[in-house]
Parts: sequence; structure tokens; C-alpha cells
Amino acid sequence: MSEKVSRILAISPDSRYSPSYLSRFVSTLGKDVFVKQTCYGILIEGDTEVVDDVLSELRKLDPNRMFSKTRAFPLGDKRRCRAQRGSARPGFYFLQKEIELLPFIAKGLECEEDLETAEPIVCKKIEPEKFKKIIDEVVD
Repeated sequence: MSEKVSRILAISPDSRYSPSYLSRFVSTLGKDVFVKQTCYGILIEGDTEVVDDVLSELRKLDPNRMFSKTRAFPLGDKRRCRAQRGSARPGFYFLQKEIELLPFIAKGLECEEDLETAEPIVCKKIEPEKFKKIIDEVVD
């Protein structure tokens, strides 16, 4: 028997996929997992191998704009439930800040992919005097 795991799948704000679409997509996979839709993505809970398979399928949709991390508490845990606590759960504001940065990470990943397929850039040598002049102009 496999260990149970809870994972957060955060979607970059510039992704063309919504949390509701992803939760419906997971249900079409027919895997034995519990999925909860959130404002920032989805939560997935189940056996480790099954959850990993589901995440792998989801990331195929938009690999540079979907990010996953382990969730410390199981879904519905009263220690984390906003309805029980009356306010945002601990860590939510940090997650919110992380999600704001996801479009930049996605852009960086896309640039990295472009670099892997692009022709290498050959830089021309520059004379030391010209280089010094450029530095002086920038610094001043």
C-alpha cells in the first residue's frame, strides 16, 4: 500500500487553463484521487504514485505554467481550514506572492527552451578602449 500525499498545483495567472478546467480534466483520467478546486489552482490527494501520474498528465497541458509542491496537511484538516479558523490559512499570503511571480518563471523557462534550440550567439571581440568608453558612459 502506498503512502498518501497532498499536493498543491498552482497555475500561473497567464495560463490559458482555469482551476475548474483542470479539476474536470483530472476527473476524466479515472484515477483514485480527491481533487479540490481553489482560487490559485487545485489540490490533489491520494496515493503518491497516482498523484504523481495525475500531475504528470496535467503538466503536459501547459508545462511552463503549472507548478506543484507538497501540502503539509491533508485536505479538510481543521487546523488549516479557513472556515474553522475564520481567516486566511497560515502560508496563504506566501503562496499568493509565489503565484504573482509565476509568469516571470514561465517566461524564463520559455527563454531557456528557445536557447536550447537556437543557434549559438557568437560575440565579436571589442577593443579595450571602446569597452572602457561604454563603461564610462553607463556609469556616469
